[in-house]
Amino acid sequence: MKNMMKVTGLVFIVFSATAFLVNPLKAQKAGEIPRPIPADVMKIAEKSCVNCHTEPGNGMALMHLNLSNWDKYSAEKQAAKAQAMCKMVTKGKMPPKKFKAEHPDGVPTGEEIKTICDWANSLQPFKK
Repeated sequence: MKNMMKVTGLVFIVFSATAFLVNPLKAQKAGEIPRPIPADVMKIAEKSCVNCHTEPGNGMALMHLNLSNWDKYSAEKQAAKAQAMCKMVTKGKMPPKKFKAEHPDGVPTGEEIKTICDWANSLQPFKK
């Protein structure tokens, strides 16, 4: 009986330690700490992106990028989303035409696009 209790206790300790050290929901590679969006980039996003890309926002826009959930994305996913942001604004696909027509002051300038892309490129050590 004592041996059974010892084995059970040992199994519990090993299982608990393993679950704590290797939590699949929180496991990230070393150095992969999600980062907040810097203030200069967020200022651009506030004028050009948040109307659609934050909750309650536009459903389709939120499927691609939900800035309300940025801090919940892994560092790798943040890097990928940031690269997508850079690509879309560089190609002129974002903000969409309707937004540009209704809010011409919300269209990012060349310097603002550079700021977004410089930030996106700074996150790249985390990409696969």
